[in-house]
Amino acid sequence: MGIVVKHTLAEKSSRPAVRGARQPKNPNIREAAFQDYAQISALHIRNGLVARSCEDWMALWTCNPAYKQVEYPIGWVLEKDNGEIVDSIGGIPLAYRFRRRELRTAAPCSWVVDPPYRGYSMLILDLVMKQPGIECFICTTIGPASEASYSAFQWSKVPVGTWDKSAFWITDYQGFAKTVLTMKSVPLASVMSYPAALALRCFDKFRDIAPSIRRSVEIEVCPDFDSRFDEFWEELKYQNHDVLLALRTRETLSWHFRYSQARRNLWILAASSGRRIVAYAVFDRQDNCVSGLKRVRLVDFQALKGSEPAIRSAVLWMLQKCREDGVHVLENPGCWLERLTLPRIPASFHRVMDSWAYYYKANSNALGDTLKDPSVWSPTLFDGYATL
Repeated sequence: MGIVVKHTLAEKSSRPAVRGARQPKNPNIREAAFQDYAQISALHIRNGLVARSCEDWMALWTCNPAYKQVEYPIGWVLEKDNGEIVDSIGGIPLAYRFRRRELRTAAPCSWVVDPPYRGYSMLILDLVMKQPGIECFICTTIGPASEASYSAFQWSKVPVGTWDKSAFWITDYQGFAKTVLTMKSVPLASVMSYPAALALRCFDKFRDIAPSIRRSVEIEVCPDFDSRFDEFWEELKYQNHDVLLALRTRETLSWHFRYSQARRNLWILAASSGRRIVAYAVFDRQDNCVSGLKRVRLVDFQALKGSEPAIRSAVLWMLQKCREDGVHVLENPGCWLERLTLPRIPASFHRVMDSWAYYYKANSNALGDTLKDPSVWSPTLFDGYATL
């Protein structure tokens, strides 16, 4: 499977991993294998991250239509002489369409390293980018700890959206206010949440954004991705042949949202003309377990020419659903909904995130120059690893 690589990293770097710490002895790097699951999950857990079940983790590749076509490496690991894995990064192959052909793409994901070995982490990222046959890399989950590493390898910020901000609408004022006040350790947060909620409600009322998102078309709630989504994709890619688009066939959509659908945390909303889908939106539930914030995210929206106003109806439907279910906020991370090709739907509030989340890197100068043009981009949270 791919190129088998094994290096003694001590031969490649004389820099200690942590200043003042003893140099780790003879760490090796190699391709990851499915048999590494137990060690990779243990690495995640001891670094404070959540580990997927073995079935869900393997499905990122075994159920992935792009991986079935060409079996790229599933990632790389750094191991000590005794075989213990101390650094791991995954690589998810993805299929994109651009200018009437398939563009082979991959998304780095789940990069975790034990502190003593962080001095070697750049070497493992370098191997990710040297995969043969990959024309473009997309990463939509870059955090503050890794942003400098991607910048050092000259990754570029996607030119559409504001990926260090998030736009959101409050759908449960008192619940939202209580959660925020508790996070900030405000005394008597439960009591103070009532006047805070009233102030937030008045602010929304003063702005009066409702006319901007009034319903324009009827919305159908789909239990899954049926055959109509294949027909929709054929029309969508034909109309947008000059736009970089992730493949959205029925098979790919079902794989991509497999995890969320199994947990009933997904809503698929479609606008139709007769039997034919002309637009769809996908939302998922992603609560913050630490703060207690109940949150739904807008994940994806696609529309055929002339059907873009359907986004208003989809957002209005989801706002009402969030109110009924006691969800605190409906969120648009990256503010990608604010791009010029979509109807304007002003959000009530914005928050600043810790880093720019969406970077890309083209493996040729010609493609890199082309991707500098904002008009070839139509980014959403469907890209990369953000909703896998």
